[in-house]
Amino acid sequence: MKNIILSIFIGLTAFFSACNPIEDRMEMGPKLPADQINATVTSIDGTNKIVLKNNTPSVSGLWDYKFGTSTKTTDTVVVPVVGTYDITFIATTDGGLVYKDIPVTIDEMSYHVPGYSELTGGGKGKTWVYDKEGGKYSYLGPPNPAKWRSVWWNGGSDGYENAEIYFGLDGAKTVYKMVNEGTEENGAFLLDMSNMKLTINGAHLPDFQTTGDNSGVYDICVLEDGSLILYQKRVGKGGGWFWRFVPKEH
Repeated sequence: MKNIILSIFIGLTAFFSACNPIEDRMEMGPKLPADQINATVTSIDGTNKIVLKNNTPSVSGLWDYKFGTSTKTTDTVVVPVVGTYDITFIATTDGGLVYKDIPVTIDEMSYHVPGYSELTGGGKGKTWVYDKEGGKYSYLGPPNPAKWRSVWWNGGSDGYENAEIYFGLDGAKTVYKMVNEGTEENGAFLLDMSNMKLTINGAHLPDFQTTGDNSGVYDICVLEDGSLILYQKRVGKGGGWFWRFVPKEH
């Protein structure tokens, strides 16, 4: 019986010791205010190559530059931005995380960013129109983006033959416009080059109704300086719809 009681006592002692809050045994350090975090963001000659630098002694952290992250004390990254936008440094201090937004202004996208450079004309903004050479610019084809050369039915684009689409950059915000017959739709775009996807929000491609898909998500078949070919599978039907664009001549 004594052994049983002793075992119960030891168990209860261990239990209550384990439940003792960590705060009672370990006092946390101070949480630095953001103005005491010495972190800088510098554009190299006004270009889209920027230098991130944490100058705060004994403080580590994470850089969130909207197109990726970095845990390096000093790092150099290339971003698809023209204009002013905020980069966030998340400092790890003894008292917790401290967030500091640091603005940087980029005058020109001098360094190539795959996809963004071609789509937006190096960040200056770029207008695309239908590639009417041969008449195959908006058509039905196989349910495979890689088969964009195969035309099942050349549907044309009734009412949208002269439509224009525009892709631009405004800081870390993207800009998309579709202009047709005096009307204009304004939205934004998201480019995912790793999966070859283009998402358009708030506006549409010409003849977007042909697929029955209102998601605004398109497969990128070709994205080059002189050619943009997009695809979207039809909902509940065979095949998919292709759009072929070229840069507008000025």
